This record gives sequence, structure tokens and C-alpha cells, in this order.
Amino acid sequence: MGLLLRILHRDTFGYGLVYTEENIREVLNKILEPPLALFSLQVQNRKNHALIEISLDHLDHKTGSVSLFDCEEVSKRLKEELDLWGEEFDFTLQVSSSGAERLLRMPEDLDRFQGLLAKLEVLLENGNWDKRVYRLGPRMGDTIELTPYDNKGPRRKVVKPIQKPLSEIRKGNLFLEL
Repeated sequence: MGLLLRILHRDTFGYGLVYTEENIREVLNKILEPPLALFSLQVQNRKNHALIEISLDHLDHKTGSVSLFDCEEVSKRLKEELDLWGEEFDFTLQVSSSGAERLLRMPEDLDRFQGLLAKLEVLLENGNWDKRVYRLGPRMGDTIELTPYDNKGPRRKVVKPIQKPLSEIRKGNLFLEL
């Protein structure tokens, strides 16, 4: 559930500039200060228009979520920088939080979010891939301790942690218990 801030900037002359991820990333490197960091960036150029989508990460937040204020400030500062490229360029800017149920980057996020719940796509003993929720435990080399999460019923079972090779985890997201 990420926040999204969108700014539409219209051109006045009908010209178009090709914005690239590389040149937008350079500007963001000047703007972003810790604990804010770039999570993802996508630039889609169309005829006389660019869609710039930015997702931010808060390095000090438990789940990496960024506030609406942070999104607004980054958006404002980036728009000011892009406006220096010329008033005639048309772009839509979307700045959002990576969200509390963000995609996990393997393996570094497994360490960063240790102790939290994650929905992981794991390889089962029968050779099939399955999505399951686990509490992330410590990682030792290429293996991580995962505790299967069982939230069914008023009494939760005590479940023993398992050791899972990282090669048997395809992808995952943080998981919020509601």
C-alpha cells in the first residue's frame, strides 16, 4: 500500500525531450539524502511526453515506507530540476513509497527485514513452487532460517523454523498481518 504523488507538467511548444533513466537517476542522486533512497525508477518516453515513475525507500523505517511529505518534497525538488531543462518539455512525474508490502530484493532485504513477515515463493520438496508466509530469521551464507506463519484460529501453533537455501526462494514481498 504505497503512497503516490503525481505531477503533470505540460509543454508549451510541442517539443519533446527524451528523458532517460540515467539522466533522471543523476538528478535524483543530487536530491535524495539519507535516510531516503531510490527503490525503483522507470522512464517511458512517448511522442512529446515522458512518464517518470519513482518509488522511494526509507532506510530507517521498519518496512521502508516513505511518508506523503517525503514524496511531495522529492517530487517538488525533482520538478524544479527538470524545469531547468526547459519549459517546453512535457512529462508526468509519479513519486511513491515502495510500500509496506514491498517487493524484496534478494538476498539483502532478507537481512534488512529480519524478524518481519514475508510472503515468499519457495521451492517445495515435491519440486513445485508455492507462496507461503514466513517470519524471516537470520541468514547464514546461502541459507536462511524461516518460520512458517500460521494465523488461523484463536490458538496459533508453535511451528519449528526451517533452514532454506536462498536458491530455493524465487521472490517475495513483505507481508502485513491485519
